[in-house]
Amino acid sequence: MKNYIIILLLLVLASCTKEDQETLSAPTISQADLKYTVTQKEGYDNVVMLNSLTKGSYIPFWQYSGGFSKSTSDTINLPFAGDYIIKYSVYTSGGPLNDSTKITVSQNDPLYFHNPSWNLLTNAQDGKTWVWAVDRPTGICYGNGSGGATAPEWWQNGIAYLTDKGVADDEMTFDLKGSKNYTFTHAGVTTTASFDLDTLSQSVKITGADISLGNKVTYVIVKLTADELTLAQQGDGWRNIWMFKRKGYTY
Repeated sequence: MKNYIIILLLLVLASCTKEDQETLSAPTISQADLKYTVTQKEGYDNVVMLNSLTKGSYIPFWQYSGGFSKSTSDTINLPFAGDYIIKYSVYTSGGPLNDSTKITVSQNDPLYFHNPSWNLLTNAQDGKTWVWAVDRPTGICYGNGSGGATAPEWWQNGIAYLTDKGVADDEMTFDLKGSKNYTFTHAGVTTTASFDLDTLSQSVKITGADISLGNKVTYVIVKLTADELTLAQQGDGWRNIWMFKRKGYTY
């Protein structure tokens, strides 16, 4: 019985040693064997072609801002202007081998952002700041109304209410500088977040912050011009309504 236990322990130790040796073995190829290309489309450098040329049956792994790929050949789109690091890896029995290359995208993708709503909301990379439209002719810029209302109809509020709530000086800025950026400033404190604009449904979703007196929902865009932005929380036969204007604009 004792001999059986000893033999069993030796087998277990031998098995562990073998696994450890495999784990610690050197890569089957060297760093110099890594071959790949990263090519930007001429005249449209937001489009990037990735090609793994490393010999052998190695599965490549690409990493880049906003995504990854395991394809030997792939085409990706980088919608924002700026510098990017494209990381390339292959996995061997001895672990991964890594390399990277830097590319520059010259401009925000004109096709990705072709809908005019993007520029109206954000002024592209420069950004656009929106504030309460307290100087509208009616003075009403916050409240609610019927399901198709374009301005508050039932519960109506203006500068007095906003001042009482401490939000009259709130500001929100949208920009497309390297990402879909959103910043919200309240009482001197700025919160950095992100947003997404659905140009088909004409709605905007903010992640990591909210609009002034917001309800943390996806907001319907009721009106969007170069100078005016009206948002709504859509209900069944009703709407909560927020009316903003471009900072610096007067009615």
